[in-house]
Amino acid sequence: MTRTLAPTRTVGASAVLHGTHPLRGYPVTWHLTPLATRVQATGSGAGDFLVERADGHILDPLVWDLAEKDTTIMSAHEMCELVRRASGGPGRASGGPV
Repeated sequence: MTRTLAPTRTVGASAVLHGTHPLRGYPVTWHLTPLATRVQATGSGAGDFLVERADGHILDPLVWDLAEKDTTIMSAHEMCELVRRASGGPGRASGGPV
């Protein structure tokens, strides 16, 4: 389900991350976009990044625009952990999906 956030200004381009759904194991694509100002993150504390996730290994910008996305705000630390898990770095569950 897509969650709509209050209008949030972003700066710069999005980084694109491809990985695997953490529970179901199928490919997903994330767009990580820095925010112009810190806002309340989903958990606690302030968020630095707008993080959008869509199912599938999406390469085409038009497909991304049309895809159903889950959107959240993450702190820089949470975003770095997401990148680490998706890329299979330290902190990833042993052998399990990301």
